[in-house]
Amino acid sequence: MGRRKKHGFRATLIFLGVIVILSLLAYANQKVEAFLENRVSEFRLRNIRIHGNSALTRQDILNLCGVKPGAEYLKIKPNLVTAKLLRSPFIKSASAVYSLPSTLHITVQERRPIAFVYDGALRLVDEEGVVLPVPKGARHVWNLPVIDGFKGSAGIIGQKTKQDKILKAVEVLQYVRFIKSPLNPLIAAIDVNNPKALYLTLIKGGARVRFDAQNYQEELYVLTQYIQNYLDWNKLADIDYIDLRFSDRLIVKNKRG
Repeated sequence: MGRRKKHGFRATLIFLGVIVILSLLAYANQKVEAFLENRVSEFRLRNIRIHGNSALTRQDILNLCGVKPGAEYLKIKPNLVTAKLLRSPFIKSASAVYSLPSTLHITVQERRPIAFVYDGALRLVDEEGVVLPVPKGARHVWNLPVIDGFKGSAGIIGQKTKQDKILKAVEVLQYVRFIKSPLNPLIAAIDVNNPKALYLTLIKGGARVRFDAQNYQEELYVLTQYIQNYLDWNKLADIDYIDLRFSDRLIVKNKRG
Protein backbone atom coordinates (compact mmCIF):
# COMPACT_ATOMS: atom_id res chain seq x y z
CA MET A 1 0.00 0.00 0.00
CA GLY A 2 2.86 2.37 0.85
CA ARG A 3 4.39 1.94 -2.56
CA ARG A 4 1.07 2.70 -4.28
CA LYS A 5 0.68 5.90 -2.27
CA LYS A 6 4.19 6.96 -3.21
CA HIS A 7 3.55 6.27 -6.93
CA GLY A 8 0.23 8.17 -6.77
CA PHE A 9 1.83 11.12 -5.04
CA ARG A 10 4.67 11.16 -7.58
CA ALA A 11 2.22 11.05 -10.49
CA THR A 12 0.29 13.93 -8.97
CA LEU A 13 3.48 15.97 -8.63
CA ILE A 14 4.45 15.23 -12.24
CA PHE A 15 0.98 16.22 -13.45
CA LEU A 16 1.08 19.45 -11.46
CA GLY A 17 4.58 20.13 -12.75
CA VAL A 18 3.43 19.71 -16.36
CA ILE A 19 0.51 22.08 -15.73
CA VAL A 20 2.83 24.67 -14.21
CA ILE A 21 5.31 24.39 -17.11
CA LEU A 22 2.55 24.71 -19.72
CA SER A 23 1.13 27.71 -17.88
CA LEU A 24 4.55 29.34 -17.76
CA LEU A 25 5.07 28.68 -21.49
CA ALA A 26 1.67 30.14 -22.33
CA TYR A 27 2.41 33.17 -20.19
CA ALA A 28 5.84 33.60 -21.77
CA ASN A 29 4.36 33.25 -25.27
CA GLN A 30 1.73 35.87 -24.46
CA LYS A 31 4.41 38.23 -23.22
CA VAL A 32 6.55 37.65 -26.32
CA GLU A 33 3.57 38.29 -28.62
CA ALA A 34 2.72 41.46 -26.72
CA PHE A 35 6.34 42.58 -26.92
CA LEU A 36 6.53 41.92 -30.66
CA GLU A 37 3.21 43.64 -31.24
CA ASN A 38 4.41 46.69 -29.34
CA ARG A 39 7.66 46.72 -31.27
CA VAL A 40 5.93 46.34 -34.62
CA SER A 41 3.47 49.09 -33.70
CA GLU A 42 6.48 51.34 -33.25
CA PHE A 43 7.44 50.81 -36.90
CA ARG A 44 6.48 53.79 -38.99
CA LEU A 45 6.12 53.88 -42.73
CA ARG A 46 8.98 55.91 -44.14
CA ASN A 47 9.19 54.83 -47.77
CA ILE A 48 6.51 54.13 -50.35
CA ARG A 49 7.87 52.58 -53.54
CA ILE A 50 5.51 52.65 -56.51
CA HIS A 51 6.14 50.42 -59.52
CA GLY A 52 4.46 50.11 -62.92
CA ASN A 53 2.66 53.45 -63.12
CA SER A 54 2.89 55.39 -66.33
CA ALA A 55 -0.34 57.25 -67.06
CA LEU A 56 -1.03 57.83 -63.37
CA THR A 57 1.37 59.93 -61.35
CA ARG A 58 2.83 58.96 -58.00
CA GLN A 59 0.46 61.40 -56.32
CA ASP A 60 -2.49 59.84 -58.17
CA ILE A 61 -1.56 56.46 -56.70
CA LEU A 62 -1.12 57.85 -53.20
CA ASN A 63 -4.46 59.66 -53.38
CA LEU A 64 -6.18 56.46 -54.46
CA CYS A 65 -4.80 54.22 -51.72
CA GLY A 66 -4.81 56.84 -48.95
CA VAL A 67 -1.43 55.79 -47.55
CA LYS A 68 0.92 58.40 -46.13
CA PRO A 69 4.45 58.22 -44.73
CA GLY A 70 4.44 58.09 -40.94
CA ALA A 71 1.51 55.70 -40.62
CA GLU A 72 1.77 52.71 -38.25
CA TYR A 73 2.53 49.47 -40.04
CA LEU A 74 -0.21 47.49 -38.32
CA LYS A 75 -2.79 50.00 -39.48
CA ILE A 76 -1.85 49.51 -43.14
CA LYS A 77 -3.74 46.57 -44.64
CA PRO A 78 -2.28 45.54 -48.02
CA ASN A 79 -5.58 43.99 -49.16
CA LEU A 80 -7.41 47.26 -48.47
CA VAL A 81 -4.71 49.24 -50.28
CA THR A 82 -5.13 46.95 -53.29
CA ALA A 83 -8.93 47.24 -53.21
CA LYS A 84 -8.74 51.04 -53.20
CA LEU A 85 -6.32 51.06 -56.13
CA LEU A 86 -8.59 48.83 -58.19
CA ARG A 87 -11.33 51.45 -57.98
CA SER A 88 -9.43 53.39 -60.63
CA PRO A 89 -10.53 52.42 -64.15
CA PHE A 90 -6.92 52.88 -65.24
CA ILE A 91 -5.58 50.13 -62.97
CA LYS A 92 -5.99 46.59 -64.25
CA SER A 93 -4.26 44.86 -61.33
CA ALA A 94 -2.44 45.93 -58.18
CA SER A 95 -0.56 44.60 -55.17
CA ALA A 96 0.85 46.03 -51.93
CA VAL A 97 3.66 44.29 -50.01
CA TYR A 98 5.50 45.13 -46.79
CA SER A 99 9.27 45.34 -46.69
CA LEU A 100 10.28 45.69 -43.04
CA PRO A 101 11.11 47.80 -41.24
CA SER A 102 9.75 50.87 -43.02
CA THR A 103 8.87 50.35 -46.71
CA LEU A 104 5.66 49.59 -48.58
CA HIS A 105 5.93 48.42 -52.19
CA ILE A 106 2.94 49.19 -54.41
CA THR A 107 2.87 47.62 -57.87
CA VAL A 108 0.23 48.45 -60.47
CA GLN A 109 -0.53 47.26 -63.97
CA GLU A 110 -2.21 50.01 -65.92
CA ARG A 111 -4.54 49.61 -68.85
CA ARG A 112 -2.93 50.57 -72.16
CA PRO A 113 -4.97 53.10 -74.16
CA ILE A 114 -5.11 52.38 -77.86
CA ALA A 115 -7.29 55.22 -79.17
CA PHE A 116 -9.39 58.26 -78.36
CA VAL A 117 -13.18 58.25 -78.67
CA TYR A 118 -15.44 61.28 -78.58
CA ASP A 119 -19.09 61.02 -77.56
CA GLY A 120 -19.59 64.55 -76.31
CA ALA A 121 -16.56 64.19 -74.08
CA LEU A 122 -13.09 63.01 -74.95
CA ARG A 123 -12.37 59.51 -73.66
CA LEU A 124 -9.79 56.80 -74.14
CA VAL A 125 -10.35 53.15 -74.93
CA ASP A 126 -7.85 50.40 -74.13
CA GLU A 127 -6.82 47.20 -75.91
CA GLU A 128 -9.75 45.32 -74.38
CA GLY A 129 -12.32 47.95 -75.30
CA VAL A 130 -12.57 49.34 -71.77
CA VAL A 131 -13.57 53.02 -71.70
CA LEU A 132 -11.15 55.23 -69.75
CA PRO A 133 -11.05 58.87 -68.72
CA VAL A 134 -8.23 61.09 -69.91
CA PRO A 135 -6.07 61.49 -66.78
CA LYS A 136 -5.78 65.03 -65.51
CA GLY A 137 -2.24 66.32 -65.54
CA ALA A 138 -1.05 63.15 -67.25
CA ARG A 139 2.63 62.88 -67.97
CA HIS A 140 1.92 61.34 -71.36
CA VAL A 141 1.63 62.97 -74.74
CA TRP A 142 -1.12 60.78 -76.11
CA ASN A 143 -0.10 60.09 -79.70
CA LEU A 144 -3.14 57.95 -80.44
CA PRO A 145 -5.68 57.80 -83.28
CA VAL A 146 -9.31 58.84 -82.91
CA ILE A 147 -12.13 56.36 -83.54
CA ASP A 148 -14.86 58.01 -85.64
CA GLY A 149 -18.14 56.87 -87.15
CA PHE A 150 -20.11 55.51 -84.20
CA LYS A 151 -23.27 57.01 -82.74
CA GLY A 152 -24.27 57.38 -79.13
CA SER A 153 -22.27 56.88 -75.97
CA ALA A 154 -18.95 55.06 -75.98
CA GLY A 155 -19.99 53.45 -72.71
CA ILE A 156 -19.47 53.62 -68.97
CA ILE A 157 -16.01 54.55 -67.76
CA GLY A 158 -14.24 51.50 -66.38
CA GLN A 159 -16.40 49.05 -68.34
CA LYS A 160 -16.02 47.43 -71.74
CA THR A 161 -17.81 49.33 -74.47
CA LYS A 162 -20.91 47.76 -75.99
CA GLN A 163 -20.36 49.58 -79.27
CA ASP A 164 -19.48 46.93 -81.86
CA LYS A 165 -17.98 49.57 -84.15
CA ILE A 166 -15.56 50.72 -81.47
CA LEU A 167 -14.60 47.11 -80.73
CA LYS A 168 -13.93 46.56 -84.44
CA ALA A 169 -11.67 49.60 -84.55
CA VAL A 170 -9.82 48.35 -81.46
CA GLU A 171 -9.37 44.97 -83.14
CA VAL A 172 -7.86 46.59 -86.24
CA LEU A 173 -5.53 48.84 -84.25
CA GLN A 174 -4.40 45.89 -82.15
CA TYR A 175 -3.48 44.01 -85.32
CA VAL A 176 -1.44 46.94 -86.63
CA ARG A 177 0.45 47.01 -83.33
CA PHE A 178 0.86 43.24 -83.33
CA ILE A 179 2.64 43.12 -86.70
CA LYS A 180 4.77 46.11 -85.65
CA SER A 181 3.71 47.94 -88.78
CA PRO A 182 5.26 51.33 -89.61
CA LEU A 183 1.66 52.26 -90.35
CA ASN A 184 0.92 52.51 -86.62
CA PRO A 185 2.34 56.01 -85.92
CA LEU A 186 0.85 57.29 -89.19
CA ILE A 187 -2.78 56.67 -88.21
CA ALA A 188 -4.60 59.84 -87.20
CA ALA A 189 -8.11 58.35 -87.23
CA ILE A 190 -10.11 55.25 -88.07
CA ASP A 191 -13.65 55.62 -89.45
CA VAL A 192 -15.97 52.69 -88.66
CA ASN A 193 -19.24 54.14 -89.97
CA ASN A 194 -19.44 51.71 -92.91
CA PRO A 195 -19.74 48.12 -91.62
CA LYS A 196 -18.19 46.71 -94.80
CA ALA A 197 -15.37 49.13 -95.58
CA LEU A 198 -13.23 50.89 -92.99
CA TYR A 199 -11.10 53.98 -93.49
CA LEU A 200 -7.85 55.12 -91.96
CA THR A 201 -6.84 58.76 -92.13
CA LEU A 202 -3.09 59.27 -92.17
CA ILE A 203 -1.08 62.15 -90.78
CA LYS A 204 0.89 64.51 -93.04
CA GLY A 205 -1.73 65.30 -95.63
CA GLY A 206 -4.76 63.31 -94.53
CA ALA A 207 -4.56 60.46 -97.05
CA ARG A 208 -7.45 57.99 -96.70
CA VAL A 209 -6.83 54.24 -96.68
CA ARG A 210 -9.80 52.10 -97.70
CA PHE A 211 -9.90 48.44 -96.70
CA ASP A 212 -12.35 45.60 -96.17
CA ALA A 213 -13.69 45.22 -92.65
CA GLN A 214 -13.48 41.41 -92.78
CA ASN A 215 -10.22 40.90 -94.68
CA TYR A 216 -8.36 43.71 -92.97
CA GLN A 217 -5.46 41.53 -91.80
CA GLU A 218 -4.35 40.53 -95.28
CA GLU A 219 -4.95 43.98 -96.73
CA LEU A 220 -3.15 45.90 -93.98
CA TYR A 221 -0.24 43.48 -94.23
CA VAL A 222 0.02 44.35 -97.93
CA LEU A 223 -0.03 48.05 -97.03
CA THR A 224 2.71 47.45 -94.47
CA GLN A 225 4.90 45.90 -97.16
CA TYR A 226 4.20 48.84 -99.45
CA ILE A 227 5.16 51.34 -96.76
CA GLN A 228 8.35 49.48 -95.90
CA ASN A 229 9.54 48.93 -99.45
CA TYR A 230 8.03 51.51 -101.77
CA LEU A 231 6.59 54.55 -100.01
CA ASP A 232 8.44 57.81 -100.53
CA TRP A 233 7.96 59.47 -97.15
CA ASN A 234 8.54 62.90 -98.64
CA LYS A 235 5.50 62.39 -100.87
CA LEU A 236 3.12 61.07 -98.23
CA ALA A 237 1.29 64.41 -98.13
CA ASP A 238 0.65 64.16 -101.89
CA ILE A 239 -1.45 61.00 -101.60
CA ASP A 240 -5.23 61.42 -101.80
CA TYR A 241 -6.21 57.83 -101.00
CA ILE A 242 -4.98 54.24 -100.97
CA ASP A 243 -7.46 51.48 -101.82
CA LEU A 244 -6.65 47.97 -100.55
CA ARG A 245 -9.92 46.26 -101.44
CA PHE A 246 -8.71 44.59 -104.64
CA SER A 247 -7.09 41.17 -104.44
CA ASP A 248 -4.70 41.71 -107.36
CA ARG A 249 -3.51 45.27 -106.83
CA LEU A 250 -3.07 48.21 -104.49
CA ILE A 251 -4.36 51.53 -105.78
CA VAL A 252 -2.61 54.75 -104.81
CA LYS A 253 -4.18 57.97 -106.06
CA ASN A 254 -2.36 61.25 -105.73
CA LYS A 255 -4.13 64.53 -105.10
CA ARG A 256 -2.97 65.79 -108.48
CA GLY A 257 -3.48 63.63 -111.49
